[in-house]
Amino acid sequence: MSVKQNLFALSILLTGLYSCTQSKQDSSASNQAAADSTETSIKGCYLYTVNKDTFQLAITAINKNDIEGSIIYNFSEKDDSKGTFNGHFDGKILKGDYTFQSEGSTSVREVIFKKTQTGFVEGTGEVKVVDNKAVFSKPDSISYENGIAFTKSETCLP
Repeated sequence: MSVKQNLFALSILLTGLYSCTQSKQDSSASNQAAADSTETSIKGCYLYTVNKDTFQLAITAINKNDIEGSIIYNFSEKDDSKGTFNGHFDGKILKGDYTFQSEGSTSVREVIFKKTQTGFVEGTGEVKVVDNKAVFSKPDSISYENGIAFTKSETCLP
């Protein structure tokens, strides 16, 4: 092999190595951008108001797909409930546990929300109690048709 051929082969090898390194960096940056995008796109308050009732889903912290926040159900003629939410978001479905205070006692209930263009819709379905926690008895039968439609809001309830 001549010196020219050796230099040409070396330049191709170096170009290939650089491309692989650059591709890994681009992939890492892309993954971080996707995580940042999820955080900025869903973090915040979502409200639903009908008559004198106001409900809020607030997403306050995101760590990869793990979500923390709070839920408030302010009823005009019934006891209110408010508490914390800890769950997981897969890009379409937000599912987790709602731990809340109502009528002087602490309760835990599984909640599920479907992402929409304007916010989240709460899923409904048959519920059973397992280990003092209300869970969906038929997860495959959860419906979003008549669920509460929370819309992204610039303000949050106090």
